[in-house]
Amino acid sequence: MPKKVDHTERRRTFANAAIEVIGTQGLDAVRLTDVARVAGATTGSLTHYFNDKDQLIAAALEEVISQASQRGARASGSILEMVSSFLPLDEEGQLASRVWLAFFDRALTSDTLAAIHRQYYDEFQSSLIERLSLESSAPREQLAMLADAIIAIVDGLLVRATLDPEGWPARKQIDHLDLMLRSLLGDTIKLEETL
Repeated sequence: MPKKVDHTERRRTFANAAIEVIGTQGLDAVRLTDVARVAGATTGSLTHYFNDKDQLIAAALEEVISQASQRGARASGSILEMVSSFLPLDEEGQLASRVWLAFFDRALTSDTLAAIHRQYYDEFQSSLIERLSLESSAPREQLAMLADAIIAIVDGLLVRATLDPEGWPARKQIDHLDLMLRSLLGDTIKLEETL
């Protein structure tokens, strides 16, 4: 009897292998054979799930976004804890951030990747608005502006910490995030010291 294959899990395995290859070699250097090797599979089995490199790259970006969103959802404590879960605080976060940044340039010329980026930012903004609304009765428009400002802070810290991991260890990232959130939110939203 043939072995039963979980196709969703197989696609995720290939996407995670692509994340590893992109994170170590860069986006332009990605080859299907390298991704298949990292996944412990043949190139033929990879192309069974992805027609071309662009589809695989889009799946890798979606996987990075999915993992970041899951980390944010699991951080049920303070705003600081939730937002810091998107930063490159450990090796996994560093890899995800390198992949995320590799896609920025590509998204400028790819409608598909640009749409994935927009969807991610929309989801991140919505989750922040929902979280902020638990502690503030400010109008939604104001909460949306605060969420956008927080996202800009996270993006800035992510870039600095990804490009200079030695100079921006986890504690420094969290301390700077805490400082900026306190400056931005003031007494409007409570920042618990959970980290």
